[in-house]
Amino acid sequence: MQKAGRDKNYVKVFILYLLWNIDMPLDFATVNDIMIQDGYVGYFDFAECFGELLDDGHISEETGEDGTAKYRITESGKHVAENLSGDIFEEIRDKSLKSALRLLSFRERKAELRFSCEPIPEESGGGFEVTCEVKEHGCVTCSVTLRVDVESRADAIKKNFYEHPEAIYRGAVALLLGDVKYIL
Repeated sequence: MQKAGRDKNYVKVFILYLLWNIDMPLDFATVNDIMIQDGYVGYFDFAECFGELLDDGHISEETGEDGTAKYRITESGKHVAENLSGDIFEEIRDKSLKSALRLLSFRERKAELRFSCEPIPEESGGGFEVTCEVKEHGCVTCSVTLRVDVESRADAIKKNFYEHPEAIYRGAVALLLGDVKYIL
């Protein structure tokens, strides 16, 4: 975000921007996951700013069909988001909104992402074993395990997996089916 990434006003506008564009009631845990998944906002900054937005009437609380608290942006929150979201870099807005919609789509389908990274003992050659797994409705739909030589590669795999799980799934299927045009 422009200026200080941790500036509370920017965090508040960022929260309102995403809620405005999602435009559906969400539980606190989902809003939290949406906000912190790309690393632009930390949990404590999010929680503090979310509470202030709720207190100021920019976010309202309602009871969902399942009896849990759900939150949505109010008209005053929409006004703030509409007028101030230009203060957030367009790249950050776009990436975060795509990530949020992808997370909601995965949750709607009951998809879960899991990443693990385990060190391989030196006597077995060293490095790291990384596993990327997608589950939907309790069944594994994709699982890829790789051995990498350095932790920085494992970190890059993790980052890309969480940012583009559907593309990784489609790419793996295309490669296994021999459709290399998809990758090229």
